[in-house]
Parts: sequence; C-alpha cells; structure tokens
Amino acid sequence: MTARGWVVAGLMACASAAVRAQAGARAVLADPLLIGEVVARDRCAVCHGPCGQSVAPNYPRLAGQNAQYLFNQLQAFARGERQDTAMQEKVKGLSATELKAVAEYYARHKPGNTPSGDELLLAVGRNIDERGNRHSGLPPCATCHGARAQGSAELPRLAGQHPAYIQRQVMAFRDRSGPRDSPLMRVMAHRLSDLELEAVAAYLGNLK
Repeated sequence: MTARGWVVAGLMACASAAVRAQAGARAVLADPLLIGEVVARDRCAVCHGPCGQSVAPNYPRLAGQNAQYLFNQLQAFARGERQDTAMQEKVKGLSATELKAVAEYYARHKPGNTPSGDELLLAVGRNIDERGNRHSGLPPCATCHGARAQGSAELPRLAGQHPAYIQRQVMAFRDRSGPRDSPLMRVMAHRLSDLELEAVAAYLGNLK
C-alpha cells in the first residue's frame, strides 16, 4: 500500500471510530437508566455507593427507594427548598431528565438491610411500627410509611435503611436541629421514647 493509501485508510478508521462513538453517545442519551448510571457514578457514588448501598450510616441507602420520592427530594435540593450544602452542590447543573434518571436508576437496585439478632428489640420495634403506642398517643409508623415501611411517592421507604441514620433523622426532628422540619414528625419524635426509637430503627433496618 502506498503512503497515500495508508493515510486514507487511517482517516477512514478514525471516521469509523467517531461514528461508533457518536452512536454510543446517542444510545446513552436515549436510555434513561444509562443516564442515571452515569450521574450516579459521577456525582453520587462516593457517598451513596454505585448501587445505592452506602457503607457509612451518615448517608442513606438509596437502593430500592421509591423513584418518585427520590426525584422529588432531588428537585427540592435543586430548588433550595431542602437545605444541604453537599447535596445542593451535587445536583447543581443537572437537568430534570438527569435527576429523574438517577432516581429511577437507584430505585431499580435491590434494597439492602442491616440484620439484627436482637429478637426482643425487634419485637418492640415491630410493635411500634405496626401498632404504635396508645399510651403516649403514638400512631403506627405504618400509617404513613406503609406496610413493612415500603414508603410512597411522598414519604421515604424506611425498610432496610441504616438504623443509625433513622435514629439521627428522628432526633433531628425532635430537637429541630436538622435542615428541614415537619410538624407531624416533630410530634411523633417527641412521643417516641429513646428505647422505642432504638427498637423501631433496628426493626426497620432489619426489614428487606
């Protein structure tokens, strides 16, 4: 092959590679789950894990969380309605399509859990979740968060969440020390004793 032939062949190979790359890029843009995977990898995985299974209980597990709930929360961070410096930085510049995609991506992953062998503590926690405490006026957690704490579009799935994370969030509602407030959760948090909180957090975290 002449030198000119080698040049032409090289240019054709480069053009072919460029076409394949463009086709791959279009495929990513056309597939919401691929978009979600890219966003999760680039912006979320450090804290929440690539599949939504955070290791540190400082950060909630997102795997299996209700997609609409996640999307609503991400939008709240983006609009400044929910305050958290790190999260607001992470969602900055992301479109609604990207936020929805990463919410769907995490929602489709298998939820994790935190197994507990303390059967007595789990029994107390289950009672609080399913029956509440009529003596203190505490309704069942399941009234809002659903049977087996599966959550909804408006309220988070608590099943399988880090027990320490659940406890910290409830304490923040009780003390009004967190960046968000809920009058209902504030009342519920005050009606929960420390033992009941520990128990129900263990029970919810143990659920699959």
